[in-house]
Amino acid sequence: MRYLGLLILMVGVFIALLVASGWRPPYRYNPWARLDLRAEPDWLTRFRLYRLQHHNDQCLAALAQAGAEYRAVSDRPLVDGCGWQGTVMLRGTGQATLATPTVVTCPLAASLVMLDAHVLQPRAASTFGSPVAVIEHVGSYSCRNIRGDDGSALSSHARAEAIDITGFRLKNGHDISVMRDWKRSVSGAFLHQIQAQSCGYFGVALGPDYNAAHAGHFHLQAGAMGWCR
Repeated sequence: MRYLGLLILMVGVFIALLVASGWRPPYRYNPWARLDLRAEPDWLTRFRLYRLQHHNDQCLAALAQAGAEYRAVSDRPLVDGCGWQGTVMLRGTGQATLATPTVVTCPLAASLVMLDAHVLQPRAASTFGSPVAVIEHVGSYSCRNIRGDDGSALSSHARAEAIDITGFRLKNGHDISVMRDWKRSVSGAFLHQIQAQSCGYFGVALGPDYNAAHAGHFHLQAGAMGWCR
């Protein structure tokens, strides 16, 4: 045990000396590396996305590096739990445009950029032979409860931490609607793949199979949980 403790100490000192000299582990093995939204997802992606909630400057830098179209938005102080902090007005992911610009938290914007780059675009190209040009949605911020006025907890929409995606428009003009196409063969299979893979980038990803209230959209929410239904 004495020798094991000495070995651990020596390894620790060696690593400390390497770090002090400017060495850093490769991106794939460095949990503290600044998130590159263009890099292929790995086992640390969710952790890096979660860290953005506490490092807004790094989040904005990641959006800029990825070519996202956005502008920072001033905080809206919470009133009765509604408001936002660390948000941007998001217009596009760098590859697709949002149907209308919308206010979202920066970590939510980062998750959308990664979903588009690593899931939407490759899946659309392989399935339809055309990239996604427009992401259709019905907004993010809404000061409301989860289930309307039934006394349920405030929705994540009340802090601009979620967005409801209703479909996609491809560059070739083809439209894909969650409400219309969920149970259709090719478009439906595409939508099921998108919803399932969203879990790698969002804390919550709900779709039509969750309940009737989500029959026409994907509810994508920033966070670390990874709850897909």
